[in-house]
Amino acid sequence: MAETIEQAGGRTLWLDRPGGIRLRMAVFGEPGPRGWCAFLPGYTEFIEKNLETVADLRARGFAVVTHDWRGQGLSSRLLADRHKGHVLRMEDHRDDALAVLQHAGALDRGPMVVVGHSMGGHLTLRLLMHRQGIARAAVLSAPMIDITRIGLPRPLVHALVEGLGAVGFQDRYVFGGKGYGPKRRRFEGNRLTRDPERFERMHRLIDAQSDLVITDPTFGWVRAAFRSIRYVTAPGRLEAVPTPTLIAKAGREVIVANPAIDEAIQRLPRATLVVLPEAEHEILRETDAIRAAFWRAVDDFLAALPAG
Repeated sequence: MAETIEQAGGRTLWLDRPGGIRLRMAVFGEPGPRGWCAFLPGYTEFIEKNLETVADLRARGFAVVTHDWRGQGLSSRLLADRHKGHVLRMEDHRDDALAVLQHAGALDRGPMVVVGHSMGGHLTLRLLMHRQGIARAAVLSAPMIDITRIGLPRPLVHALVEGLGAVGFQDRYVFGGKGYGPKRRRFEGNRLTRDPERFERMHRLIDAQSDLVITDPTFGWVRAAFRSIRYVTAPGRLEAVPTPTLIAKAGREVIVANPAIDEAIQRLPRATLVVLPEAEHEILRETDAIRAAFWRAVDDFLAALPAG
């Protein structure tokens, strides 16, 4: 398995954004009959972590464009402490994604396919709501329709996060948050993947380039996420998304809220659900059997789309 963009047949590009932000992006292949696929990664992720998924998409005939979100990977970090996951507006991520697609030329060939994981799935929905017609299909892996709570009522959690942000805590880790350390390397008890080789590969990539890592979010990130979640789930918003959408739900999920995914399936006009009962949150880094089931569902979904 390739561990660099170049080994995977890609090329690295850099995109300057307002405010001195620089985004790292990568393009793989040239568009053929199937056109472009945009891959939008999840929180903490970086391009190299998802090269296996890029290879899967390339094998299906897509040219692929992906990038490191601002504050992640080798894109500009927003705080001096590089381990903190931080952003103040999810709209910045949405607008960055559009700029990346424009820079790659992916907006010049008609509607594309967008694949998004977790936070990237959430931001896929933000793209579809912001610019109808940008995609002919979307595939969402364990999308962040909402975040699993900590046993407190939702209004109380939202009020707490808003209040802490208002009094200057937005740059601080959420309660219990900390940097990268040995506990994060322990496969036993992790709630991301059941595949030890793929788990170890991610940490090997971090060992090779420590600047790739981020860990827990700040209160600012959580506040931005909650605000964007309220936007996406507001009455009428999901109902207005016409794009055929496949959503994959992990049966052993503890990161995003599966009940919110179930509700979104009912509200999206053209949604299809696939449940992977044995999967943890990172479906795309799961065991071979789980990944094969996911890709079978994707292939069936894409094959059923209207021609053109």
